[in-house]
Amino acid sequence: MKSPEDIEKQLANTHIRPRPELRRRVLEDAFGVQAETRRPAAEPSGSKWRTMMNSKMTRYAAAAVILLAALLTIDRLGGSLDGTSVAWAQVVEQMNQYTRYKCRQRVVREEGPSVPTMIVYHLNLSQRRQEVEDGTIHVIDMRSADPVTLQLDPAKKKAVLTRLIGFGPKKDPDIVDMVKRFDQASTERLGTKQQDGQSLYGFHYAPNEYNDFTVWVDPKTKLPVEIELKHPTIGQTIFMDQFEFDFDLDASAFSTEAPEGYEVETVVRDYRPVESKVVTPETVRSELSHTAYTPAKRPWMETVTTLQMLDPLAHRGKVFVTVIQTDDANTLLVVQADDYTDEIMVWLAQQEVVLETPKGRAVRTHLRGAMYARLFFEGLAKAMPDLFDASTLSESRSAQMVVMPNGIVLGICANQPIAETRSLELVEALQELPAP
Repeated sequence: MKSPEDIEKQLANTHIRPRPELRRRVLEDAFGVQAETRRPAAEPSGSKWRTMMNSKMTRYAAAAVILLAALLTIDRLGGSLDGTSVAWAQVVEQMNQYTRYKCRQRVVREEGPSVPTMIVYHLNLSQRRQEVEDGTIHVIDMRSADPVTLQLDPAKKKAVLTRLIGFGPKKDPDIVDMVKRFDQASTERLGTKQQDGQSLYGFHYAPNEYNDFTVWVDPKTKLPVEIELKHPTIGQTIFMDQFEFDFDLDASAFSTEAPEGYEVETVVRDYRPVESKVVTPETVRSELSHTAYTPAKRPWMETVTTLQMLDPLAHRGKVFVTVIQTDDANTLLVVQADDYTDEIMVWLAQQEVVLETPKGRAVRTHLRGAMYARLFFEGLAKAMPDLFDASTLSESRSAQMVVMPNGIVLGICANQPIAETRSLELVEALQELPAP
């Protein structure tokens, strides 16, 4: 014999996990059957069926059968009592019908540089067009071994064509493609919400500590209406909405050829494998596309060595690192690369100025200085173990950025704390290398 409490226990031991409000409603309906069968019969009856249903054991058993049958039906079909539920498999099936989509993309960060809102057109996993709220347009084509990006400024009729030598071919780390590959068994149903007069059905999926997805779909089309991707470890959330699947846009919109009448600047980024080796300061100047610097020797600098190495931030591309061994057993790094300019590193403007020199050089904090320093010291230890032993990496390491008056940025890493007077002396000792 099963009481209401027994039915709840039996439900708890099944694989079925309905939403709380759904569980409550089904239980109320099932127990309502029990209440109805408790009422005295309107008239005596010799029917065996009526006698059987008047049995207490039979009433509980009937309620249990009604309850479990209802929940099993809902669980298997992915439905709900109000008809708004959707099975995740249905969403994936519909999304797989489309190779292209358009959406609005917004990025919200807890700290660091703001990211402008943009309308994104994904043609496929290697081509996309981004129309940014400031009026600029970005076209990305990653299909070849040497991908190309084109940035257009229609208001100024200017274009920047960037060639990424050895970077590709690549597929876009596309969020919609990630959503298609959710593990169905681990995807949680969130039920419905009302938005702008429309019922949406939600799903939640957190595959790891770095990514946390929430997806709201239209129960009719089974396609996403909103996608929210949280990156908890870096304090960032990406929002995508205003979806249009299989948009109609001419192929010319994805061309990386600058329109006629535009002034074109060409930039080349070399991402081919890099040999770690000691180089001269003159090599640094000839390799960089902008002004290069080297520190003038100071009495407390025991050794000064310059080398080229793989960029440890991106695990590709080239950076130049000047390694300074000091008389107090500290190791300092001066880092330079083509990507180090205040125009590219716009987030620097939001970092605190901790030091300004008489020459107009500003030292700013780094958004993630300890991590930045760790990557560079570990990269140095791997490239040149004679210059730095990875086992001596300090927990008190730090990194700052030096912004020159001309907009060139240099990274400064210290394995141990460095006195402000010595930091000032190092920044002032940076001298411009003459053009080759």
